[in-house]
Amino acid sequence: RVMRRTMEGLTNKVSGAQLDIGCGGLPYREIFSSKVSRYVGVDRDRSRASVRGIDACGDALALPVRGQAFETVICSQVLEHLPEPDRAMAEMARVLKPGGLLILTAPHIWGIHEEPDDYFRYTGFGLRYLAEWTGLSVAEVRPMGGYWMTTGSRFCYYLEHFERGPFILPVRVCYLLVQVSALLLDRLHRVESDAWNYLMLARKRI
Repeated sequence: RVMRRTMEGLTNKVSGAQLDIGCGGLPYREIFSSKVSRYVGVDRDRSRASVRGIDACGDALALPVRGQAFETVICSQVLEHLPEPDRAMAEMARVLKPGGLLILTAPHIWGIHEEPDDYFRYTGFGLRYLAEWTGLSVAEVRPMGGYWMTTGSRFCYYLEHFERGPFILPVRVCYLLVQVSALLLDRLHRVESDAWNYLMLARKRI
């Protein structure tokens, strides 16, 4: 829900044609498609994504897209799975038009997933460095939640191991209690250095 609300809050910033890199199941198409002239999804593995509507298959390290073709690029929860993030960031900059916007999210504290293709975790400083090294101008780097949200999310993923048989109902009740408590505690005392995720907005220089 936090990720979705974050994306919904960015709809007034997008424009023109939008490229979704590593789009998977296209979770953000319905949020942005009415705000842009064209929404294009690209993913490395169409069969793994298991959805229809992906426009192109391609690697984020060598996008099958001509340069300066998009006003908006989104890359959400993908950078940690790329062995050469600097090269991927350079590709994002290449396909952006001058003045175009990059919306990028990446985890800071999270468990290993989609192994063996899980290589990095990022601080806000690391994301800023990659973007500026590529020549992008960073407008904002924002932690998404703090210590309590991170702890609650990780604990719920641990509880998922027990969500079977007679434990289904109590585990789901526990999900609710943990997540509500985490949200409330995060508002009371937000320790952003322990954020589970970061959002970065950057523009290609004109």
